[in-house]
Order: sequence, then structure tokens, then C-alpha cells
Amino acid sequence: MTFARISEIIHEWMGWCPNARMTKAKNSSDAGQIFPAGNPLTKNPGPSGIDGSKKPREGLYDHTQRGLVVMGAITAVIIIILASMYLFGIVWVTIFVLGIMIIVLAIFSTLTVSAGEDTLRIRFGPVGLIKKSWPLAEIASVTTVTNPWYYGWGIHWTPNGPLYNVSGFGAVEVRLLSGKTFRIGTDEPEVLRSAIEQARVKKINEK
Repeated sequence: MTFARISEIIHEWMGWCPNARMTKAKNSSDAGQIFPAGNPLTKNPGPSGIDGSKKPREGLYDHTQRGLVVMGAITAVIIIILASMYLFGIVWVTIFVLGIMIIVLAIFSTLTVSAGEDTLRIRFGPVGLIKKSWPLAEIASVTTVTNPWYYGWGIHWTPNGPLYNVSGFGAVEVRLLSGKTFRIGTDEPEVLRSAIEQARVKKINEK
């Protein structure tokens, strides 16, 4: 596989191209979407994940956050590996490491969070190789939190339970009725907290 082809694949996945000097400019205000109830194909024309009142609309919350630092760091490693292969030849070790880096980049490039339709869901990467879900009926409370820098990114165990994160330090901490807690990283913690609470209340009222 040529360097150009690998660049094209990475560009298709994340909007990031190792050959380019800059990423494709995208409007971050369009990153999240809230679909109004009864019309799941209608996107919210306002800022990410919110309506004019700064609160999630009733319906399905769905927002994808890009892990730009992770993407940049791994892409830099991929470029170094490709350069070494070009200068010193191809060996199986570099091919193996390159394959691992591409897989990690594909998995942890984005984190998609959705709340509604009875379930809170998270999905890493565009293809969802790693994903989890929790019934809304099992959620006891949701609070916004700020993770310390040393919690890192990816999937980690913390004193507050598992952390699922690809970028930044903002997160929501979800406590289940069983007493277990976990954290979901997000660039719009207040919006996500409100969306989960609204979806949970709606589910309770339907019973």
C-alpha cells in the first residue's frame, strides 16, 4: 500500500491528511446534533447539540467529538514510520507497528455519544469497533465533571470508575442504580448532562 493511498484512507476517516500541512477546516458548531421527536432526520440548525435556549431538544441526542490530539500524535508516528520505510526499506516490524497505529487511529479518532430511545450509547471510531450502552432506566444521576490531566485519553480505569474519552478534560459522570459510576468525555458536558436527564425522565414518565 503506497503512502498516498494510506493518506487518502486516513483523510476519509477523520478529515486529516498526513500529506497536508493543515487539517480540513470544519465548523465545530455543527459537530453535534439533536433530532426533534417525531422527525429524526431533521438536524438542529443551532449550535452543537443545543437549541436557542441552550438546552437539548426533546428527542435523540447524537454528538461526535474528534480526538484531535490523539489523531495528530498517531498521524505523526505514522509519518515517521513511513519515512523510515522509504529510507531504510520495509521490514516486518515496521509493517506490524504501522498496522497497530492505523488501527488505534481508527478506533480512538472519535467518540460518538447518543442518548434517547431507552438507551445511553457510546461508540469509538467511525466503524464502532468498541462500543457500550446502558439502559436509561438504570441511571440514577448525571453530573458534569472535569478530569485531571493525568486521567489521559482512551479507555482508562479511574477512582471514579471507567473513563471513555478521546479529547479534553470535560466529562459527565453517570451513576447507576447499582452504585457503579463511569465517566464519558465530551466537549459539551452541560448539554450532554441535560440530554441524558431529559431522556431518562421521559423514559420514567412513559412507564
